[in-house]
Amino acid sequence: MNKKVHLGFEYPKGFPQEIIDEEISEVKSEKLYFEIGRQENEVYAAMEWVVPTLFATYILKPYFESFLKEAGKDHYEMLKSFCKKQLARGKTMDSHLISADQSNLKISKNYTQSHSVSITFQSKTGRQVKLLFDNNLELKDWENALKEFSKYIIEHYSNFPNDQFTDKIKDLSPKEYFVIYIKINPISKELEFHDDHTLILESKNCG
Repeated sequence: MNKKVHLGFEYPKGFPQEIIDEEISEVKSEKLYFEIGRQENEVYAAMEWVVPTLFATYILKPYFESFLKEAGKDHYEMLKSFCKKQLARGKTMDSHLISADQSNLKISKNYTQSHSVSITFQSKTGRQVKLLFDNNLELKDWENALKEFSKYIIEHYSNFPNDQFTDKIKDLSPKEYFVIYIKINPISKELEFHDDHTLILESKNCG
């Protein structure tokens, strides 16, 4: 995405444009730059958590560092309301990955994160932070996770590097091109912070 873009939205190919326009109008604002993409049915040589979801929202670094300072907290509340509607849509959908016959990557039967919806933030250092949502949990659990991390990311931009988010990921890979993944613990409902290495290890232990 363009470095000046504040928000990004992904919708499935064939999803009605008039619905997209109506939804995006809820967060449109003067000086807000956004991009809308269409999710194609493609082949991915990647682990399940890397594959793009049907509906995805991207809240990028310029949103926090420039736009939000001018627009104020009211717009952030509107954006969170938009995200909650996307979560509700994703919770009602049943989306699956299909492993190609010739692929060495097999779909894990223990992977329960949604393939329908995700929300990705961008950290102050430019890293992608992807929120995953467990299909076995309730919509309220998804909403609570979004609410909790929304506070984390605001505090991150305000207090970096002495913030909670930076502390949570201190033991993960420091490489900026490594995505941070956030899952909801199915028992405690607390947020868990991962990178590809820890998710691969977890999937092997569950396999």
